[in-house]
Amino acid sequence: MTDFNTVLLKSSEIDRASKILVRAFSEDPMFRYLGIEIKPGQSKIDTDILQWFCNFNLRNCQLYNHIYTTSGDLKGVAVWVPPGKSEMNTWKTLSMLFILFYKCGWHRTKRFLSLFSTLNKRHQEDMTEPHWMLSLIGVEPTYQGEGIGSLLLQPIFKKADRKGLSCYLSTFSEQAVGFYQKHGFIILWQGGLSDDSPRIWTMKRKPQTVDV
Repeated sequence: MTDFNTVLLKSSEIDRASKILVRAFSEDPMFRYLGIEIKPGQSKIDTDILQWFCNFNLRNCQLYNHIYTTSGDLKGVAVWVPPGKSEMNTWKTLSMLFILFYKCGWHRTKRFLSLFSTLNKRHQEDMTEPHWMLSLIGVEPTYQGEGIGSLLLQPIFKKADRKGLSCYLSTFSEQAVGFYQKHGFIILWQGGLSDDSPRIWTMKRKPQTVDV
């Protein structure tokens, strides 16, 4: 297990954090499916668009001040949304889709719309009680396997357990599913956007017993 400590991400560190997320998601199957690629038919992700997307998410969620990273050098980042809040309001969602249309064209934007609609529907159906939501988590590839991802989850796990709240997330990686299961998450739903799309898993972690 790593000896790093977790700290809150500063606004001045958002650009650095978004670059970490880009590298962490460079092989993400859903981003490949969405068509964030240099040229049609290529599987290489367009990192400029992916970085813009991560940066947009970070700046929205920074308002809640629950984005965690490692002390010293940034080696990973976990973006949490607190109970009763959302990643984006309607206006910000429309703004994001407009920019995506400008950057990606209608075909790829339609896939984004399908993804957002599916995730939003599942979120509403899966979780009817107050909960924390893990919006994004990524670790610098050179530091993966050192326990940093697990470390970044702990601050909110502790808050959630003290208050008796669940945690919720969605993921597109079967490997990530196993990682989250080791941390107490269970699968609520799995499916896809279409027959040829990557799988989506939604997961929930119930509050754990806190020793007094």
